[in-house]
Amino acid sequence: MSIKKEEAAPVARLIDGRSDRTVGWVYRWNTSELSILWLEPKHVALHIDPPLSRKTITKAKTVTTDEVTDLLEELSRRGSVDLE
Repeated sequence: MSIKKEEAAPVARLIDGRSDRTVGWVYRWNTSELSILWLEPKHVALHIDPPLSRKTITKAKTVTTDEVTDLLEELSRRGSVDLE
């Protein structure tokens, strides 16, 4: 039985490295999939606040592995010495 993607909650924000502006929000769906709502698509996200845990990334990758999970994993690695 597959779970339908019905509800998401914000779990982190993506921050521009130059201005410290929030350029996007990371959402975790009830299926564990991660997605991004870009507020400033022309800006580059260099930081994530808070970094996502290794458990969150691993669960997301069981649903889908794509540029979004790769980006969030890299940003989380940069922002945290220990990703639980």
